[in-house]
Amino acid sequence: MRGIAVISVLFAVMFAGCSGKGRVSGSSAGDSTLVIAMLGDANYLNPVIGASVTSRNVYGLLYPGLLKSEFDTTSGLLNFVALEKKLRESAEHGSGKKTAGALARTWKMSEDHRSITYMLRSDARWNDGTPITSHDFKFTYELYANPVIASPRQQYLAELIGAEKGEIDFDKAIETPDDTTLVFNFYKPVPEQLALFHTTLTPLPKHVWKEVPPQEFRHSPLNQDPLGAGPYVLQDWQKQQQIVLASNPMSNLPKPGTIPRIMFRIVPDYTVRLAQLQTGAVDVVENIKPEDFDGLEAAKAAVEIKPVGLRVYDYVGWSNIDRNAYHQDGTIKPHPLFGSATVRRALTLAIDRQSILDGYLGEYGVVASTDISPSLKWAYNDAVVPYSYDPAESIRLLEKEGWMPGPDGIREKNGRKFSFVLFTNAGNERRNFASVIIQQNLREIGIDCQLDVQESNVFFENLRLRKIDAWMAGWSIGLEIDPLDSWGSDLEKSRFNFTGYQNPKIDELCELAKAELNPLDARPYWMEYQEILHHDQPTTFLYWIKETQGFNKRIEGEELNILSTFYNIDDWTLSPSASVAE
Repeated sequence: MRGIAVISVLFAVMFAGCSGKGRVSGSSAGDSTLVIAMLGDANYLNPVIGASVTSRNVYGLLYPGLLKSEFDTTSGLLNFVALEKKLRESAEHGSGKKTAGALARTWKMSEDHRSITYMLRSDARWNDGTPITSHDFKFTYELYANPVIASPRQQYLAELIGAEKGEIDFDKAIETPDDTTLVFNFYKPVPEQLALFHTTLTPLPKHVWKEVPPQEFRHSPLNQDPLGAGPYVLQDWQKQQQIVLASNPMSNLPKPGTIPRIMFRIVPDYTVRLAQLQTGAVDVVENIKPEDFDGLEAAKAAVEIKPVGLRVYDYVGWSNIDRNAYHQDGTIKPHPLFGSATVRRALTLAIDRQSILDGYLGEYGVVASTDISPSLKWAYNDAVVPYSYDPAESIRLLEKEGWMPGPDGIREKNGRKFSFVLFTNAGNERRNFASVIIQQNLREIGIDCQLDVQESNVFFENLRLRKIDAWMAGWSIGLEIDPLDSWGSDLEKSRFNFTGYQNPKIDELCELAKAELNPLDARPYWMEYQEILHHDQPTTFLYWIKETQGFNKRIEGEELNILSTFYNIDDWTLSPSASVAE
């Protein structure tokens, strides 16, 4: 089976990660280090600016959370839980499991839905012994809002007092009457679910960060030496190699991590990740290809495959705006290739998405229509049917827009060839497979698409800075629907709107939906939202992925759900009877 019996790779695996400063090596039975293979490194171990998957996985274990979240699979709604509710549930069910690692004891929404008040626990401390207080939250929210820092989560603050005028009035928007009381005030009524979603951003310790100027925030040495309060602390970070966390003896949120050490090992190549999982050199590998299941079983690898989804989708992004004009003086004008919704629909029609699924994901993928997942049952519009593969219709639309075949067969318009580079990140075998099919599909209709693969952090930084015209990437959606950070017309606030897509109707529908105090009442707005997004095709939505994660059988207690592969990782244990070869 491809990716399994590769002798040279296996020899490389046997010697990977066995030396070097701070390096954690595997051992025989009872090894105390959980090793997770990741395709890319973290960009920042800082919740204000960290945006990569690895960043989120790591800083989620280093920093405290205000609430815990739970997903209702029946309705597709995201629910939030405070400490006191978890304590009651634990007592009622006699559960021996830990309670929520939450800073909030409870919360109360005002009757007019214009404020939400949290009562914080008084015994939580940062790892240097300093108490965690409401002032840390207020300080950190000012960091999230600061345009110089350019947090990708600025849209979470869009309902706070002053946001409607373009500048949040933090004296009024966030009140801290004492260390354990935290009040968020909104300029309009806000649904409780949305208020909870937007007011639970992760805090930083004010006493450590308050002297760092905003212009130095992204470059501060504190990003390499985070002071947190979570179940783990950073022990070692060797860029592009590994991140090692150690169980935090100081944590009472609610306790130190059960496994003594967790290593996130950076392994860009899928074949190597798979071989390391087979040999036991790593314990967890995400997104195992279905075609490799039989090979793992035949090799008698001590591995379990567990599916979870649908939360992640792959897409092809098209820069809707001329990025050169935008970067030069802020001018917004259509991109010369991708600025037309008709052209973008033609591109989608030209891509054989089902062929990609058949060749790679099989039953573990579903063709996508928009960015609202079928798992969000209450909001999903099943009347919006994904465009079928139709190269003839694609050609008709292109020629309607003036893109005619040139002497070399490549389409031209006003002397410009329809030629571009499609970028993606290294180490993602699925996207590499898909990009080759996309290149072939586009060539068949007279479009020249070249492929380029970039190291993950370089790729995602280029996306953040809107430096590339076309790319293939993936997205893990928020389970509380709030897409303005991806599609909002204010490009300075909508930091994840890499395409530069602007549609005032989308802005309006998002605001109307968010204004409904009962989220189920927002359903009609999300129905129309999906129809418009499907028509405009700011990106080509490829497919939803039922992720298939591989776990070494020595791991016990893992609970996968749509929230995360590592939803309860601080409760996992390692069986002393299993072995790790390295």
